[in-house]
Amino acid sequence: MIKKIPWAQPLIGKEELLEIKDCFKNDRFTQGDKVKKFEKYLSKITNSKYVVAVSNGTVALDLAYKVLGLKQNDEVILPALSYISTASAISYQGAIPVFIDVNKENNCIDVTKIEKAISKKTKAISFIDYGGNPAHHKEIKQISKKYGIPIIHDAAQSLGAFLNNKPLGANGDISTMSFHMAKVMTTIEGGAIFTNNFRFYKKLLVLRNIGEGPIKYNHILLGTNARMTELQAGFGLAQLKKLNFILKQRKRVAKLYDSKFKKVKNIAKFKIFKNAKHANFFYPVMIPNRDSIAKKLKKIYGIDTRIAYPKPIYKQDMYAKNKLKFKKLKCKNTEEISKKILNLPIYPQMKNNEIDYVAKALINLVK
Repeated sequence: MIKKIPWAQPLIGKEELLEIKDCFKNDRFTQGDKVKKFEKYLSKITNSKYVVAVSNGTVALDLAYKVLGLKQNDEVILPALSYISTASAISYQGAIPVFIDVNKENNCIDVTKIEKAISKKTKAISFIDYGGNPAHHKEIKQISKKYGIPIIHDAAQSLGAFLNNKPLGANGDISTMSFHMAKVMTTIEGGAIFTNNFRFYKKLLVLRNIGEGPIKYNHILLGTNARMTELQAGFGLAQLKKLNFILKQRKRVAKLYDSKFKKVKNIAKFKIFKNAKHANFFYPVMIPNRDSIAKKLKKIYGIDTRIAYPKPIYKQDMYAKNKLKFKKLKCKNTEEISKKILNLPIYPQMKNNEIDYVAKALINLVK
C-alpha cells in the first residue's frame, strides 16, 4: 500500500482547542485581549518594539507599503524568485517591482546586484529569507544606509531563524509575517507587521481598522479591515507556546534528510552560513528532471512536495502579459533554480521512517 505523506502539516492539539473554547466561554470573537497577548508574545520573541497582528500575510505587506508612503511609479527592488505577494503588494500601490537575481548559495536576494538596480525612483528594498534560511542581512542594511532607502523585510518564512544569535522576523524598517497553515507556526490564516518606528506603528493601527482614528466612526485615513480575530490569535498563542518544540522537530527532520543525501549525486542543497540558524520552513533540494520526479513521487510513492517557486515572478501572467508594470535585471540564477528546485515534506510530527521513505524514493528516482 502506498504511503500518503503531505508536504506540510501543522502541529495542532488540545492546546489550540482550549484557546478556541475560551473564546466561546468569554463570548469574544473579534479583535480583543487575545490579539494583544499574541502581539506581545511576537514582540518578545522577535525583539521588535511594536507588532500589529492582521488577517493575513499579504495584507501585512500591503499595509507596510502604505505606511511607507509608496506611490504610483515608485520602484521597489526585490528578488525575482519569491511568493507572488512579495511583488503584488508593490503593484497594489501602483508602484513598480524591480526584479533582481538570487544567489546560488542560499537562493536569497543577490546583494551584489542591488546597487545596479537603484534609481532615483527607488523607494524600498524588499527581500525574503528563502525557506527560513537567512539572507545577507548585514550587506542589505549597509546598502540601505548608504543610499537612504528603507527596507521591507518579507519575513513570511523567517520565524525561528537566527543570524548572529539574533532572531529574524523584525529586521527591516518594517517587516511582515504570514501564519498560514503551512508555515512554521499557524493561526490558520493570519499575519503580523513589525516595526521599531512609533509613527509607523500608530498609522498601522489606524489602517488596520478601516482608517478609524481614536474616535469611534471618525475615519481619518483610507484603511481596510485587516483585523485578526480572537479565534486566530488564540490559535496562535497555543502555537507560540510550543514553538521551540516545533523548531526542534523541524531541525530533526532536516538533519536526517541531510544525512541521507550527503553523498548522493544529482541532489544538491543550499548553504547555511556559519553565523545563521535555519528555521527549516522549507527543505529544498536541486534535482534534474524536477517536474517529472515530483509527479512520480506523488503517483508512485504518495509523497506530496512543493515546487516553490516554479518560475520567476516576472513570468507570471499578471506581469508577463503586460498587465502590470515591472522592471528586471538579468536573472540567470533565478531561471536555473526555478527549473530544479523541489521542497520535500517537512513537519514536526514526521516520523523517522517516513523521512527515510521519502529520501529513498527521491534517491531511487534521481539515480
